[in-house]
Amino acid sequence: MFNSYKYNFLQRIVLVSFSFIYLCSCNITKYVPEDEYLLRQSDIELSGSYPKNFFSIDEFNNLLTQKPNRNLFSNFKFYLILYNLLDQQKIDEKIRQKQLKIDNKNKKINQKNQKLLELDSASKIKSLKERSLVLGERLQNRGEKPVIYNSLSAQQTKDQFSKYLFNKGYFKPFINDTVIKLENSNQIHVIYSINVGSPTLINQVNYRCNDLEIAKYLDSIKSNSLLKCNEIFDTDNLIKERNRINRFLRDRGFYLFDKEFIYFELDSSKLSNKIDLTLGIQNYKISNAKGVDELSHQKYKIDKINVRILPYNFNSSYKVLDSLITPQLSIYNYQSVNFKDKVFYKSIPLKENTFYNSSLVEKTYRRLTSLGLFKYVNIGFDIKNNNLEGNIDLTPTKVQDLSISLDGTNNERLFGFQGSLEYAHKNLFHAGEKILLSLKSSFEIQLLLTDAEQSNVSNSLNTREIGPELHYFLPKYFLINKIGNLKKHVNPLTEFTAAFNVQDRPDYKRANQELSFGWVFHENKNITWHINPMLLSIVDVSISKSFQDQIDQLNDIYISSSFQDHVVAGGVYSFEYNDQNLNLNTNSFYAKVTFETAGGALFRLHELIKKDKNPISNSYDFLGIRYAHFQKTTFDLRFYQPVANQSKMVYRFFSGIGQPRKNLIEALPFEKSFYVGGSNSLRAWRARSLGPGGFNDSLRRFDKIGDIKIESNLEYRFPISRWLEGAFFLDFGNIWLSSFDSLRPEGQFRWNQFINDVAIGGGFGARLNFEYFILRMDVAIPIKDPSLNSPWIFNYQNKWNTYFPVQLNLGIGYPF
Repeated sequence: MFNSYKYNFLQRIVLVSFSFIYLCSCNITKYVPEDEYLLRQSDIELSGSYPKNFFSIDEFNNLLTQKPNRNLFSNFKFYLILYNLLDQQKIDEKIRQKQLKIDNKNKKINQKNQKLLELDSASKIKSLKERSLVLGERLQNRGEKPVIYNSLSAQQTKDQFSKYLFNKGYFKPFINDTVIKLENSNQIHVIYSINVGSPTLINQVNYRCNDLEIAKYLDSIKSNSLLKCNEIFDTDNLIKERNRINRFLRDRGFYLFDKEFIYFELDSSKLSNKIDLTLGIQNYKISNAKGVDELSHQKYKIDKINVRILPYNFNSSYKVLDSLITPQLSIYNYQSVNFKDKVFYKSIPLKENTFYNSSLVEKTYRRLTSLGLFKYVNIGFDIKNNNLEGNIDLTPTKVQDLSISLDGTNNERLFGFQGSLEYAHKNLFHAGEKILLSLKSSFEIQLLLTDAEQSNVSNSLNTREIGPELHYFLPKYFLINKIGNLKKHVNPLTEFTAAFNVQDRPDYKRANQELSFGWVFHENKNITWHINPMLLSIVDVSISKSFQDQIDQLNDIYISSSFQDHVVAGGVYSFEYNDQNLNLNTNSFYAKVTFETAGGALFRLHELIKKDKNPISNSYDFLGIRYAHFQKTTFDLRFYQPVANQSKMVYRFFSGIGQPRKNLIEALPFEKSFYVGGSNSLRAWRARSLGPGGFNDSLRRFDKIGDIKIESNLEYRFPISRWLEGAFFLDFGNIWLSSFDSLRPEGQFRWNQFINDVAIGGGFGARLNFEYFILRMDVAIPIKDPSLNSPWIFNYQNKWNTYFPVQLNLGIGYPF
């Protein structure tokens, strides 16, 4: 418990920290030489006649030859300040000392190597040591040297702008740079003023082609052209048009055609702000003693397609174990893994005696790789007798896999362990069917929902959970495979799931049996649709007497309804977009929208047939149990923004709303309700310890659930060493009830009040990156608790740790 003195001491630490940062920011020109200037800021001002959104300031910023030091959090030059904190003379001295030690060690190594070679010239000698970086160098690599303004670089920047504008159709821009020396400092602010002038339009597009075979397709090429008369000339459109025509011709049998055969000629000599454009397609040119011969482009047919199933270390000594020759494919198997021929017929749209089609080649590659059955896929063609022979070489991946894991857990500082056993088979019936069998169990210490102060929690593992699951994946769309164009999809998938889960806690025992099936549609590499038209879950809940007495004492219908036996019969539909690329340090976006519904069809059917209601609950039953009736929608949006090498800002927004309906109108089922808190949510609170809204639970129980959830997270992630990462974060959010509850009047969502109900927490974390998994530890503290009369931490000079306790969270992987 913190007293007033300690709180004042904390204030002093914060004040000193901010003062230190301020002084450092004032000394950003520490290593700027005399008579030189730090490039503090570069701005770009655009003017002239151009369409809205035709130009992007970011494009011009990328063309800057000399960029100011990076900012962190608006105008705070953290990386420059970090560099300036270091003493270069001390760093150089440490480098000298360390290099001297390395030189002495290498001298001894050379002496030993020389003796070994004198005894035996074939002796294996020891390699010399290299100096590792001193701490100051590593910190300097994280920081940035000051960017010194250079007038030559400014001129190069203007030249880059001119070239860029020319390529965008603005041939005569006016570009000026204004240099402003900041008062009382050796810093410079540069403003680039760009008047783009008037655009150059395309007057007409002419086509030139001497190849009679390609000339047959000119009408089709012209009709879909990206080059339009009276539109602004843009070299990006020339590149796109070139690629489009190349793809068009290669899809029609021109196997050896390349985009280099396409050229453009520009003529603006007789026009004002307009240009005549000629698109030409040239023939092969072969030099000989007499000059240059021109050859027409040839269309190629696929005469034969060979599918070869090869072992990893394949060589010519291997013999074919079995083969299958059909009018469509010739399949040769060189190893013992068996595949049904329908795997290849469905995955290879290429056909013999048809013209070469590059799009079908790419589709073949995507389909074969998406099966997950082959580690390597290689597709090539040989020209034989003016025809093509296709060779599709496949190296199978490991078919079966068994994994066992045992992990320690820390859930709100309550420890336990969990384990899992998983068996996977990727080719169960030799046609790409996959099966996943798993058994998961956990044993943990948990707080009782009836115990606010954790007074009765012993060191015994009072929570046990066990759950076997079966997942079966069928590589087609079950029941709907022949509808429309679905049979042409690259990676059709149907998932069947059967699961049983038992959770035994001191407060209640919960058993869940679940059956479901659904389809996974991969629209493209970024977009995935999940449609589960059938999900049946039977939940059996047994409540302890003490917990039931507490519910009865409070007359809490909301909690009581959440813990009833129930059946969930409905479906889940989701849309997922993900353009993250772990190999690229670029902005990326993730979005997932999920809609879940249950009980609606059953309720309408029972209403239609006028089924008798259960007289006790005044509701309909299914399988002898009251069934849940609700709709639920969630949105999960994430934006990842790189701010430095291996550092990034992560922005996340999550919202959801669930609406209980007539057959179970009191509340959503407990497992379908929303909550906040825990290691992947508001990390400054324990799971289910906050909300709904501004409700203050004097008993401080851990049963807080709601119908509405809004949550947002900001997290800055940065590397500390090769295997250690750090993070600073802020979490915002809460849950609410959709309707008024007399026991929780402050918990109802109101548009004019919900901002005041938002809780805020923050902290810092460390991540141990072990390449295959990440172990995460986050330390967080509440900053604003809307359930308190004085919600801000700064209002508490005494006993603030009682209301704003520090929370420790352990987890695997990133929180989002």
